[in-house]
Amino acid sequence: MNINDLINKIRGKKSEPVLGVDITNESIIITQLKKTKTGIELETLITCNTPQNSIRDGEIIDTGSVAQAIQELLETNQITTKKAITTVSGQAVIIRTVQFPAMNVKELKEVVLHEAERYIPFPIEEVNIDFQILEEIEDEGINKIEVLLVAAQKQFVNSYVETFMISGLTLIGVDVASFAVSRALTSETSGIIGSDAPTVLILIRGETTDINVFNNGIPKFSRSIPIGTTSFIETIASNLNVSLEEAISLFDKVIVPIAGQNVSDEPMVEMASNEIRTNLRELTTEIQRSLEYYQSQGTEQIQRLIISGRGAKMKNLDKHLSMNLGLDVEVGNPINDIQFDLVKYPTEYLIENAPVFVASIGLAKRGLEGF
Repeated sequence: MNINDLINKIRGKKSEPVLGVDITNESIIITQLKKTKTGIELETLITCNTPQNSIRDGEIIDTGSVAQAIQELLETNQITTKKAITTVSGQAVIIRTVQFPAMNVKELKEVVLHEAERYIPFPIEEVNIDFQILEEIEDEGINKIEVLLVAAQKQFVNSYVETFMISGLTLIGVDVASFAVSRALTSETSGIIGSDAPTVLILIRGETTDINVFNNGIPKFSRSIPIGTTSFIETIASNLNVSLEEAISLFDKVIVPIAGQNVSDEPMVEMASNEIRTNLRELTTEIQRSLEYYQSQGTEQIQRLIISGRGAKMKNLDKHLSMNLGLDVEVGNPINDIQFDLVKYPTEYLIENAPVFVASIGLAKRGLEGF
């Protein structure tokens, strides 16, 4: 059963504006784009902090507080658009690429739904399932269909449905965060995710880090690990005995230690940068294990890795990962091909926070597609 069908999505005209609303335990980011004769323009980009303790393990447990924060954000910025699309991510979402014998679409749907429980670590009655045909392939002389299978826990999805209902927005779609990221980083001019060699997208934010490998724009591997920016922030707060607010401020300034370089001239920032070494080592190890597993399947050699999310703002993280993984690593920038008002959105602000805005921008791009 299609996830979007389950939330009674209402299909609007393609010209109707749609908000991309990205919600994590850290922030709520709302983006709206519009098409112009010269390309895509940033119409709206607004953000606020997520109410504390309102999200746990990716689930909105205080739907009223989050809905109120969304309402206030829209009212303060005089946003009247009512249709929205949001993301789900983390360990409550399962993404698998599965091969089935070639068959017609009707038969395939029955087979996929019947076989899905083999690939999902949750009771089948507790998840919403969707799938998409990726490509037809030949394996040992047998024609097969490669299918992307996506499953999300109902309880998890329902918490978002309820939140949007309370906020007064009409939720017309639910996307997977990693797919929104890939859409944000793909453009007609750069074609980042459409490259021939496998590209790894690492989304580091909130309570998790999502690792996804794309080849020719097709998702080939997915894994979510329970280490995100929250882990780093909590370590700073605990080890330096500072408040959560102070820890967040310090995290946004940390510099990943690189051999031969001074960390920081600010004592507290230097201490915070040193305290996150264990978190950084654990994150790097898990990323490396994931990539080694993918490569062990006899696939093409990975050459490129793109990091995004709040964690990607850590200075030197790209250099650290490049040295430890032996790959070209870059920070994702979803605003390369987007026009914007320099007065309303200063270039420096957008560039600095581009990795954080990536999922919301990807959602807004999907909104332009009109479903």
